[in-house]
Amino acid sequence: MTLFGYDQGVFGGVIVTPDFLNTLKLNNNTSLVGTVTALYDIGCFFGAIAAFSLSEPLGRKKTILLGTTIMSIGAILQISAFSVAQMIVGRIVAGIGNGINTATAPVWQGETCKAAWRGKLIVIEMIMNIAGFSYLRRYE
Repeated sequence: MTLFGYDQGVFGGVIVTPDFLNTLKLNNNTSLVGTVTALYDIGCFFGAIAAFSLSEPLGRKKTILLGTTIMSIGAILQISAFSVAQMIVGRIVAGIGNGINTATAPVWQGETCKAAWRGKLIVIEMIMNIAGFSYLRRYE
Protein backbone atom coordinates (compact mmCIF):
# COMPACT_ATOMS: atom_id res chain seq x y z
CA MET A 1 0.00 0.00 0.00
CA THR A 2 2.89 2.35 0.65
CA LEU A 3 4.09 1.71 -2.90
CA PHE A 4 0.68 2.66 -4.29
CA GLY A 5 0.76 6.03 -2.59
CA TYR A 6 4.44 6.54 -3.34
CA ASP A 7 4.00 5.82 -7.04
CA GLN A 8 1.22 8.37 -7.30
CA GLY A 9 3.33 10.91 -5.44
CA VAL A 10 6.46 10.30 -7.51
CA PHE A 11 4.70 10.86 -10.80
CA GLY A 12 3.01 13.95 -9.41
CA GLY A 13 6.46 15.39 -8.76
CA VAL A 14 7.94 14.28 -12.07
CA ILE A 15 5.30 15.68 -14.43
CA VAL A 16 6.07 19.26 -13.46
CA THR A 17 9.81 19.15 -14.16
CA PRO A 18 11.08 20.90 -17.28
CA ASP A 19 13.30 17.93 -18.23
CA PHE A 20 10.34 15.54 -18.26
CA LEU A 21 8.15 17.93 -20.23
CA ASN A 22 10.93 18.66 -22.74
CA THR A 23 11.92 15.01 -23.21
CA LEU A 24 8.37 13.89 -23.95
CA LYS A 25 7.51 17.13 -25.77
CA LEU A 26 4.62 17.85 -23.43
CA ASN A 27 5.19 21.58 -22.96
CA ASN A 28 1.92 23.52 -23.10
CA ASN A 29 -0.11 20.32 -23.54
CA THR A 30 -1.85 20.07 -20.20
CA SER A 31 -4.64 17.82 -21.42
CA LEU A 32 -2.15 15.18 -22.59
CA VAL A 33 -0.21 15.47 -19.31
CA GLY A 34 -3.48 14.91 -17.45
CA THR A 35 -4.30 11.93 -19.65
CA VAL A 36 -0.90 10.32 -19.11
CA THR A 37 -1.30 10.82 -15.36
CA ALA A 38 -4.86 9.46 -15.23
CA LEU A 39 -4.12 6.35 -17.28
CA TYR A 40 -2.38 4.85 -14.24
CA ASP A 41 -5.71 4.85 -12.39
CA ILE A 42 -7.47 3.40 -15.44
CA GLY A 43 -4.89 0.60 -15.42
CA CYS A 44 -5.54 0.10 -11.70
CA PHE A 45 -9.24 -0.27 -12.41
CA PHE A 46 -8.68 -2.95 -15.04
CA GLY A 47 -6.09 -4.68 -12.84
CA ALA A 48 -8.61 -4.88 -10.01
CA ILE A 49 -11.17 -6.37 -12.39
CA ALA A 50 -8.54 -8.88 -13.60
CA ALA A 51 -7.76 -9.84 -9.99
CA PHE A 52 -11.36 -10.94 -9.62
CA SER A 53 -10.84 -13.77 -12.10
CA LEU A 54 -7.14 -14.45 -11.42
CA SER A 55 -6.99 -14.78 -7.65
CA GLU A 56 -9.15 -17.88 -7.31
CA PRO A 57 -7.37 -20.13 -9.84
CA LEU A 58 -3.85 -18.84 -9.07
CA GLY A 59 -4.22 -18.29 -5.35
CA ARG A 60 -3.62 -15.03 -3.52
CA LYS A 61 0.19 -15.27 -3.20
CA LYS A 62 0.76 -16.05 -6.88
CA THR A 63 -1.66 -13.32 -7.90
CA ILE A 64 0.28 -10.77 -5.83
CA LEU A 65 3.53 -12.03 -7.37
CA LEU A 66 2.01 -11.66 -10.84
CA GLY A 67 0.82 -8.13 -10.02
CA THR A 68 4.27 -7.19 -8.74
CA THR A 69 5.91 -8.56 -11.89
CA ILE A 70 3.49 -6.64 -14.13
CA MET A 71 4.04 -3.50 -12.08
CA SER A 72 7.83 -3.89 -12.42
CA ILE A 73 7.53 -4.18 -16.20
CA GLY A 74 5.42 -1.00 -16.21
CA ALA A 75 8.03 0.78 -14.11
CA ILE A 76 10.80 -0.24 -16.52
CA LEU A 77 8.73 1.02 -19.45
CA GLN A 78 8.21 4.35 -17.71
CA ILE A 79 11.80 4.96 -16.67
CA SER A 80 13.06 4.15 -20.16
CA ALA A 81 10.42 6.23 -21.98
CA PHE A 82 11.48 8.85 -24.50
CA SER A 83 8.07 9.05 -26.16
CA VAL A 84 4.57 9.74 -24.95
CA ALA A 85 3.34 6.43 -26.37
CA GLN A 86 5.81 4.41 -24.31
CA MET A 87 4.99 6.43 -21.19
CA ILE A 88 1.28 5.78 -21.73
CA VAL A 89 1.88 2.04 -22.11
CA GLY A 90 4.12 2.05 -19.03
CA ARG A 91 1.51 3.89 -16.95
CA ILE A 92 -1.25 1.49 -17.98
CA VAL A 93 0.87 -1.62 -17.41
CA ALA A 94 2.07 -0.41 -13.99
CA GLY A 95 -1.51 0.48 -13.09
CA ILE A 96 -2.74 -2.99 -14.04
CA GLY A 97 -0.13 -4.58 -11.78
CA ASN A 98 -0.96 -2.24 -8.94
CA GLY A 99 -4.68 -2.83 -9.37
CA ILE A 100 -4.12 -6.57 -9.12
CA ASN A 101 -2.10 -6.12 -5.94
CA THR A 102 -4.38 -3.63 -4.23
CA ALA A 103 -7.44 -5.77 -4.96
CA THR A 104 -5.80 -8.99 -3.80
CA ALA A 105 -3.61 -8.08 -0.81
CA PRO A 106 -6.38 -6.88 1.53
CA VAL A 107 -8.45 -10.00 0.79
CA TRP A 108 -5.48 -12.28 1.44
CA GLN A 109 -4.69 -10.37 4.62
CA GLY A 110 -8.29 -10.67 5.79
CA GLU A 111 -8.27 -14.39 5.11
CA THR A 112 -5.04 -15.09 6.95
CA CYS A 113 -5.16 -12.84 10.02
CA LYS A 114 -7.01 -13.30 13.27
CA ALA A 115 -10.54 -11.92 13.29
CA ALA A 116 -9.71 -9.44 16.05
CA TRP A 117 -7.01 -7.84 13.86
CA ARG A 118 -8.85 -7.55 10.53
CA GLY A 119 -10.24 -4.05 10.94
CA LYS A 120 -7.04 -2.69 12.44
CA LEU A 121 -4.92 -4.10 9.65
CA ILE A 122 -7.14 -2.63 6.94
CA VAL A 123 -6.84 0.78 8.59
CA ILE A 124 -3.05 0.35 8.74
CA GLU A 125 -3.04 -0.43 5.01
CA MET A 126 -4.79 2.84 4.25
CA ILE A 127 -2.45 4.73 6.56
CA MET A 128 0.51 3.24 4.69
CA ASN A 129 -1.02 4.34 1.37
CA ILE A 130 -1.35 7.91 2.60
CA ALA A 131 2.13 7.77 4.20
CA GLY A 132 3.67 6.71 0.88
CA PHE A 133 2.01 9.62 -0.88
CA SER A 134 2.76 12.11 1.90
CA TYR A 135 6.39 11.08 2.32
CA LEU A 136 7.32 12.19 -1.17
CA ARG A 137 5.24 15.38 -0.99
CA ARG A 138 7.09 16.37 2.13
CA TYR A 139 10.48 16.23 0.44
CA GLU A 140 9.70 17.74 -2.98
